[in-house]
Amino acid sequence: MNFQILGLLSQLPSKKYVRKLFEYAYLFRNKLNSFQEFMETPVSASLPQDLQMTEKQAHTLIIGLVKLLESAELLQWNEQAILQLFPSTFDQQLAKLLTDSILQISELCDKITNREICQADSLIDIDWRVDIQIQTHNQQKVNMPVLFLQLETLNTQKNTKENVTFQLNQNEVNNFHNNLCKIKEQLQTLAQ
Repeated sequence: MNFQILGLLSQLPSKKYVRKLFEYAYLFRNKLNSFQEFMETPVSASLPQDLQMTEKQAHTLIIGLVKLLESAELLQWNEQAILQLFPSTFDQQLAKLLTDSILQISELCDKITNREICQADSLIDIDWRVDIQIQTHNQQKVNMPVLFLQLETLNTQKNTKENVTFQLNQNEVNNFHNNLCKIKEQLQTLAQ
């Protein structure tokens, strides 16, 4: 975790601003993998200007907040344990402010996580077929096999079924297969 960049938060205009940054970090935590995928919102757009930093530094700061939130969640939102995450050289007043902000939004984090888990649809059936395109506006796709994949899901909250159909070319099928293999490996590892 980059505590040096987190130290820049001492320059923020208010506690409310810190909380907004944490909310932003939590809501977009899965979409902040690289600087190129930076999700701009009113909060993130004003951050570089508010702290006189580059956009890349602002992104690094947000990533630091995401990691801090993930650590706090692993520590089950325990205030003392969160405070111990900060090195002794870190501004203790800022550490306390960040910890308080984390604890304030921990309920939001739990609600979002629980809603994501509870509202997940269940997979009922998978249907597929392979077609060969014989005519298309894109000549490169002619005579190329494509997979049509249909997933039938059940929304347990609304008790409704939904079909999701999509098309994959050979490279996309390979990528999909590789990702499913990774998922299977992780599930098997966790089940042991």
